Amino acid sequence: GLRIHEYLYFQVLSPGDIRYIFTATPAKDFGGVFNTRYEQIHLVPADPPEACGELRNGVFIQDQIALVERGGCSFLSKTRVVQEHGGRAVIIADNAYDNDSFYIEMIQDSTRRTADIPALFLLGRDG
Repeated sequence: GLRIHEYLYFQVLSPGDIRYIFTATPAKDFGGVFNTRYEQIHLVPADPPEACGELRNGVFIQDQIALVERGGCSFLSKTRVVQEHGGRAVIIADNAYDNDSFYIEMIQDSTRRTADIPALFLLGRDG
């Protein structure tokens, strides 16, 4: 990903029908920083999509980037679930599918927990 101002850009190369450069915003006050270029890495949809507990496909999340849907629990909780399953980062897509312009600020949930992996917020239409 490439960071410009408050946005981070990432490119999906395959499959070709969703090949695109997407815009996302990093978590405001938790998680790691995207300072590594991830190549040859998969974006794996979480199962269940909200990732508020144990993942049925957690084995496939390990060493990959997880795609998670907003809702059900805090952004930090989702990030911690992906981290506990060995994910290298998480992209949280807005559950408002018609949202095409309003980026949410992902903030700490007041539990004093932390997360070490980077987290990004993606617009609903892109998720």
